[in-house]
Amino acid sequence: MGKNKNTTEELEDLKYKNQQSGGNELLQFFIGILLLGAGLFMLSKRVVVNSSWYTWRIGSFDLSSGTVTIPLIIGIIWYFFNTKSIIPKIIITLSVIFIVLSIIMSVRINFLTTSMFDYILIFGMAAAGSGLLLKTLFKKRD
Repeated sequence: MGKNKNTTEELEDLKYKNQQSGGNELLQFFIGILLLGAGLFMLSKRVVVNSSWYTWRIGSFDLSSGTVTIPLIIGIIWYFFNTKSIIPKIIITLSVIFIVLSIIMSVRINFLTTSMFDYILIFGMAAAGSGLLLKTLFKKRD
């Protein structure tokens, strides 16, 4: 008897199931992504990123970020002189890590002055989008 439903009855069953589940979860998911994306986009428009030379301070000795490349150059020379040695590979790897760290440590992130309305709108949209995403992603399924 349940197999012979017509189209109208099937649509009514789908509407009932949709009302029972609290709305269309896929629609909530995409609205959440849009709200979160718009909030993060607006936040990124209000943030300024600056970079400057960074100085490593080791005790009373200062190393500028440019001097971090000296071990890299020494490691490359040593590697081409003796390709079977493991020490130049370690020196090159550590030098690249220190170079990336010095670049990251030289970055300054500043939030520009903005109106309270924009501030509430930015973080409200990001919070609402996050809430909708978390609601749809972590909802218990039947």
